[in-house]
Amino acid sequence: MTNKEKIRIKLKELSLKIDGSMEYGINALTIADKLGLQRNLVSHVLNELTKEEEAIKINKRPVYFMSKEVYEEDSDRFTLISDYIKEINYLNTNNDIDNFKELIGASGSLKDVVQQCKSAVSYPPNGLPFLLIGSSGVGKSFLAQKVYDYARNCSYIKEGAPFEIFNCAEYANNPELFSAILFGSAKGAYTGADSDRIGLIEKANGGYLFLDEIHRLPPEGQEKLFLFLDKGIFRRLGETEKKRHASVRLIFATTENPENKFLQTFLRRIPLILKIPSFKERPLKEKLDLIDNFYKREALNINRDIIVNSQVINILINSNAHGNIGKIINAIKLSCANSLNNTQEKRTKVLKVKINNLHKDIIERDEDISFNNLNINNMFISCSEKNDRDYLNTHINKASGITEELNEAIKELEKGKITEEEFFINGTKIFNDLIDHIVFNEKYRNSKNVIYRSIEKTVESTLHFMNLNYGIDYLTNSSEIMANLITYFVEFQNEGYIKEEISLIEQLSKKFHKEYKLVLKIIEDIHNNLDLEINKEVEIYLLIYIRSLDKSIQNNVNAIIIAHGHSTASSIAGVANRLFGKYIFEPFDMPIESSPLDISNKILEYVKTIDTSKGLLILVDMGSLETIYILLEKEIYGDIAIVDNVSTKLVLDIGSRILSLQPLKQIAEESSKKNVSKVNYIESTKKKTDVIITTCITGIGTASKIKDLLNSCFNEDEVKVVAYDYESLKENGKEDFVFKQYNVKLIIGTNDPKIENIPFISLENLIMKKADSVLFNTLKGIVDNNIIEKINKEAVKLFTLENVLNYLTILNPDKIVDQVEDALTNLERSLGFKLENDLKISLYIHISCMIERLVIKDPIMNYRDCEDFEQCHVHFIKMTRKAFSVIENFYRVEIPISEIGFIYDSIKNKVKNFDL
Repeated sequence: MTNKEKIRIKLKELSLKIDGSMEYGINALTIADKLGLQRNLVSHVLNELTKEEEAIKINKRPVYFMSKEVYEEDSDRFTLISDYIKEINYLNTNNDIDNFKELIGASGSLKDVVQQCKSAVSYPPNGLPFLLIGSSGVGKSFLAQKVYDYARNCSYIKEGAPFEIFNCAEYANNPELFSAILFGSAKGAYTGADSDRIGLIEKANGGYLFLDEIHRLPPEGQEKLFLFLDKGIFRRLGETEKKRHASVRLIFATTENPENKFLQTFLRRIPLILKIPSFKERPLKEKLDLIDNFYKREALNINRDIIVNSQVINILINSNAHGNIGKIINAIKLSCANSLNNTQEKRTKVLKVKINNLHKDIIERDEDISFNNLNINNMFISCSEKNDRDYLNTHINKASGITEELNEAIKELEKGKITEEEFFINGTKIFNDLIDHIVFNEKYRNSKNVIYRSIEKTVESTLHFMNLNYGIDYLTNSSEIMANLITYFVEFQNEGYIKEEISLIEQLSKKFHKEYKLVLKIIEDIHNNLDLEINKEVEIYLLIYIRSLDKSIQNNVNAIIIAHGHSTASSIAGVANRLFGKYIFEPFDMPIESSPLDISNKILEYVKTIDTSKGLLILVDMGSLETIYILLEKEIYGDIAIVDNVSTKLVLDIGSRILSLQPLKQIAEESSKKNVSKVNYIESTKKKTDVIITTCITGIGTASKIKDLLNSCFNEDEVKVVAYDYESLKENGKEDFVFKQYNVKLIIGTNDPKIENIPFISLENLIMKKADSVLFNTLKGIVDNNIIEKINKEAVKLFTLENVLNYLTILNPDKIVDQVEDALTNLERSLGFKLENDLKISLYIHISCMIERLVIKDPIMNYRDCEDFEQCHVHFIKMTRKAFSVIENFYRVEIPISEIGFIYDSIKNKVKNFDL
């Protein structure tokens, strides 16, 4: 029996056993464990069965599969899958419901802006007002229209809801007339007011009001908006008693810095401020898409195909036009008009746009343009309705399956199921599969455009630099391989990343800091040269690829070379690294005009990225640098050896000793004797900086907010606070990198990571004033008694439940406390026991932060062993969903299994023998 047949049978067998109201299906790992097969193989086969319509794929996290035969025989039993299929079918038939999709940059430079707009639209009960900032012509009005369309199509407002636009500049010098137009006026309010008139506020009731050029609104005009922003109440001009109500969603726009133009009291009433990038700030791909789109409009208008000369595109891409996108649109219209006017044969079907068709202003203004520096081809624009760049919408099911495999491997590494070496072995195979798919994909191969060629050229230059300076030898086709990978993600997959990828990069970048530095060099060069944003998944793939080329980059001792001159250190390090074929030496060039302090600051930035516990070897060229350790020894952990009179001969001798894994002291002493150099050896006596760590079981985001809250009690000069990842503390204990860098005095957070000999204070104990003695004893060893007394006074005022909730979330603390209280009461009834007060306060904080994450569409999905939790705690999940159903309905959210897992952990950590 083939593996495919085994997997098909096992999928059917397990599908028959699942609870269709609680489970979506079976994941690849479960089948792999049952059959003793590799998960990658099982995942590949399941995707094949899906294509062959023998399986149903449920694209959740993790991905589930279900036997199609089993589902169709009794679809009523599988309610979760049925709901999922209905949702997918709805989205497929209404794929234009997300009006932001037609906004170029919605998944790129405008991704965060769009996400925040959606959050503002969906925030109950009537959305959030927000301010759009950007220079003239960047598309603020267009975005406001898209927000309105999105709100209407998603039923946040009614189908026929109004959308009113008002330009404040028109009435900037007449506050009374402004008030009349905005709020309306009563009969007799001013000369000529012979009847009551409604204002824009009333006209926009139930919909949106867009106030453009809001900076032109005088202070008295801003003040008149306060009451309406706060309570939805207003009066018409001339009315003194009657209060009117309206439900209007407000969007403001300005070209100015809001801090300089608005009353602070007005700004405080606008919770969301969004900056729109200019055309110049847009990535290369978006600039090309915008130009393509605007020429497409003209092709449809004049009913002719258009060929745009490559030099025209190059000028438009590099344009510094002050009118931004609006100016580019006008330049494109005019270029088509000029070309059409100059065309000899008026009936010709193809219009050719050349440089002389552009207005002279756009060329003369940009004299520094380097013509065709991106090797751009001519652009062909068809006058038919079809998309000329269909490759951008290529289906990527297979590639999605491959990247899904990488994410599974990341999770396995995070859970400790595989070692780092096994991860790199699996990752190399996954990387090769993806490259094969990209290279042999005909649609992609035919779409190798200006972006690919520009990326390949940049990568090739970067690799040459790496070889000269770091001695890393690459395969002859390395630049092509990397360019294919990067271009593919820029074109098709650059839509963000999962939190596990961020965590993995942080973990691997410390252990494989030299490989990661090379990755960052590639990313940095592409960003600087081409203005392209690259996501974290690409960083992981590049790290895997570079690691596969040279598996022995890591050394026992970190060695740096410091020499006077613009390239002396780089030259010596480059020669040595190339001869050894390994990245051993890090160069720091020191121009004559630089001071030891300048170079020390550069080195300090470098050592923050590496582990110096095994020592740092510093090679210098002359006496002025020998004392550099004085500036470094307080910041570096581990011994320091400084050897002077650096030369290529000395560096080669030291490099061979480093590769032989000799200890730092032996390397320094023996090499200095052999090469007539002096050595200064400084044993580590550094006292690590005392710190308080803030942490949260749900991730670094909340930990950072707790840090900010603590910093309201004391400043960084008094007590240093560091926000840190809970899972890293829990898993690594005292071996974690943070304990090598700092002297951790105290941990404050939502859950105790149980670090030996490090006291822990929970947020709920701070609120309940149960942590005074621990806080006092900790601070006693860091600051004097006067500061401790000040901190205690501030903490009493600051750490109340309402204030903490107000600080950690954007939710109304009074309302959320009541809502969570009701939900916890329902949960207590289901559990059959009362929750202690300290646990309740902990849950108030955790659940409030969770609701905010769900409202802004940023839930935590990386709960450890999520699949096991879902299978083992079905009853608790069902009880929690029931208890929180009112909150889910009120905020229009759905609590995912991962978030329920964190609630379970919070209870289990405080309640003995709790297991449900």
